[in-house]
Amino acid sequence: MRFLFLIVLAACGGRAATPTIPVQPTHEAPATDLARAKETAPAGKADGEAKDPRVIDLDIIKITASTRGVGGEVVAEHVATADLFKQANDAAKAKETERAIALYRRIVSEFPESKYAPISLFNIAAILDGRGDYAGTLAALRELVKAYPDARESIDGHLYISALQSEHEDWPEALATLDEIIKRSNLTYQDRIEVFARRGYILIQTHRWNEAQVALDAAVAEWRRAPHIEDPYYIAMATYYRGELAHQKFVEAPVRLPDDTLVADLEHKRVLAVEAYDKWKESLGFHQAYWATASGYQMSQIFVELWRITVTAPFPARIDAATRDKYITEVHDRVREHLAKALEGHRMNVELAKAYGVETSWSKGSAQQAVQIVDLLAKDNAGSYVMPPN
Repeated sequence: MRFLFLIVLAACGGRAATPTIPVQPTHEAPATDLARAKETAPAGKADGEAKDPRVIDLDIIKITASTRGVGGEVVAEHVATADLFKQANDAAKAKETERAIALYRRIVSEFPESKYAPISLFNIAAILDGRGDYAGTLAALRELVKAYPDARESIDGHLYISALQSEHEDWPEALATLDEIIKRSNLTYQDRIEVFARRGYILIQTHRWNEAQVALDAAVAEWRRAPHIEDPYYIAMATYYRGELAHQKFVEAPVRLPDDTLVADLEHKRVLAVEAYDKWKESLGFHQAYWATASGYQMSQIFVELWRITVTAPFPARIDAATRDKYITEVHDRVREHLAKALEGHRMNVELAKAYGVETSWSKGSAQQAVQIVDLLAKDNAGSYVMPPN
């Protein structure tokens, strides 16, 4: 799809007002986006690997011998970590969270070398997170990271920390955590893509555009080096935010006098809009439902933003009061197709969500925007125009 952004009459005068950007649907930090896209928040881990049914893996068994009375019978008691872990999981599923935490903690305390120990710490953190215990969750995850640096759960826990910090908008702490993670020697390509995607998001939130660009470009570079990426979530996220980075620059780009500068500024906005659109289109191509609908929304809405910037641009200096009505009609006639393209795009985004079998905040936003654009088009066709400021 090619943008048509017409700069109507080169000899424009006056200073453009700040563009009115339509309200986007509420969307959360990546941590919450991840939870929404995968339907559940970071959940406790279960020992779900496929195994040969003929092999019984009890992990560690602790046997304690005791004597019943003086000279009595010797009784041996045994505890298997696999049994404790199953009991803990069953308790967690039954919402008996205190009992679950106690059982997980027993595994960590009595059997620190068990394969279930790092998973148990992760599960404790997940339970505490479900309770809204931010400090407790971070403490459990940091214990996991420190105690089991070579375990896969340690990496997952480290990433979990950065996600929680982002969700709570603790930006400096989240960046510091990501700096710790990227120094780890046991990261996969998928992990590195996630680190850079999260870093780019945070830097955008703190308006550090150049650093954000470096981080997001690094995510793409990792993706290109990777032989295979199983889950496209974070590369789709990184590409989406590359588009959002251009979009934020588009929003903040000034529109200034004199006339030659005004024309150059409007062209600069057009270039940034095209750049944003192209990146969102790339993100959509990864076929990850959440980010695809986010991109579809933005690809559609950018046309509304371009339309509004054009029709609210100040009157050219040479347009006197007697010819303003004619000028306004000409401007609206030339850029009305932006609204038509936006309407088509939003409708397609609603259908895209249906094709994925999901409904996201972005597809709902597209449905809402489509209604508003229908109203804008009706008023525009009837000659009830959005006007430049006086």
